[in-house]
Amino acid sequence: MLKNKNWKVSVLIAMIIVFTPILYKGLKPMIFGYDIEKVKTKIGSYLYEKYGEEFVVDRIGSRNVRGDKEFVARIYPKSIIGTKKEGDIYYYKSTASVDKIAFGRLGTPGDSYSYIYRNDDVEKYLLPKAKEIFGNRVRLKVDVEHKVTGDGSWWAGYKSKSLEEMREAIKKRPKHNRIELKLYIYIFDKIDNEAEKEKRRREIFEYIGYLKKEGLFEYLEMGVIFIDERVLAPSYEEYKEKVEDSDEVEVEIDGKSVYLPPMKLRKEMSEVLQKEVNEMSEDKLIESMEGIQKSDLTYKKTKYDGQYFKWIYSIKMLEVNYNSAYQEDLKNGNLDCYNYNEISKIDMGESLEYIYIN
Repeated sequence: MLKNKNWKVSVLIAMIIVFTPILYKGLKPMIFGYDIEKVKTKIGSYLYEKYGEEFVVDRIGSRNVRGDKEFVARIYPKSIIGTKKEGDIYYYKSTASVDKIAFGRLGTPGDSYSYIYRNDDVEKYLLPKAKEIFGNRVRLKVDVEHKVTGDGSWWAGYKSKSLEEMREAIKKRPKHNRIELKLYIYIFDKIDNEAEKEKRRREIFEYIGYLKKEGLFEYLEMGVIFIDERVLAPSYEEYKEKVEDSDEVEVEIDGKSVYLPPMKLRKEMSEVLQKEVNEMSEDKLIESMEGIQKSDLTYKKTKYDGQYFKWIYSIKMLEVNYNSAYQEDLKNGNLDCYNYNEISKIDMGESLEYIYIN
C-alpha cells in the first residue's frame, strides 16, 4: 500500500510539473473579470489614432461610476522614454478611461493628454520668438485653455489639441471661442546693473507686442522670471541640499521679514557656483538648463533662485480670474495700465527671497 501511495503521489507531482506552465500561460491579468490586455489595446489604439504616436498604458485601475464600471489608466507617450522628459512628473499626469458596457464590450475611450499636447504645441510655437528676444537661455511653461460658449452667459473648457485647432474655431465662431493663455518665461541669467535691467524691460515690452500681433494677448497672464545662472553649475544640487538642511535666519529686507539661509552659506555657494559657471561654455550652460524638469519650474522650487520678476495681466484676464482686483481698478480708473502700450508700464519687482550674493 505504501508503494502504491508513493506511486500516485509521484504521478501527481509529474502532472503538476508538466501542466503548470500551460495553465499559467493561459491565465491573464484580470480586473472586474475583464482581460487587462484588452483594455490596454483598446486605449492604446485610440491614443495612436488621435495623436499619431504610441503610448505607454499602465497602472490600470477600476471604479464604479453611477453603477457603471470604468477602467482608468495612466498614459504617457513612448517617445519621451530615453529623453530629458522621462521621469518629469509633468508628463505623467495624464489618464485615459474606458467604460465596460453591455455584453462585456468596451466603450469609446477618453483621455486628458490633450491638455499636455496642446500646451506643448503652443510652447513650440512661442519659443523661437522668446529665444530671439531674450536669448537662448530661456524656458517656457504654458497653460492654455480653449474656452467655448453658447450664449455668452457661460464659458467651458474644450479639449482642442493644438493652437491651429483653436484658431480655426475662433475664425469660424469668434464670439463663441477664445484662448486663455497663462505663460511663464524663465530666463536663466542674472541682472547685475540698471543698464541690464533696462534692457530686460525693453525685451519684455517687445514680447508683449509679439503676443498682441499673434492675437494671444486678449486673455493673457504672463510671468517673466529671471533665475540666477548659478543654478546651472555642477555643484548646484549639492548646495541646494545644504540650503534645505540649514537653519533659516530671519532677515529684514525693505521693511519686510523673510527667512533665508545663513549668510556664510549664501556667500560660499554664490562664490563657488559663480566660479563654476564662469568656466562653463554657453553650450554647457544651455544643456544644464534644458535638463531642468518642467515640474521643477514652480515658485516653490525656484523662490531662492529668482532674482527679478514681472507679472503681466490683460484686462480681460484680470476680469475673468481676479475679479475683485479688476473691480477695484475699474472703480479707481486704473485699467489702462493693463494695456502695456508704453514701456513705462513694465516695472520689474525684485525677489525678497533671492539668496545669492553678487
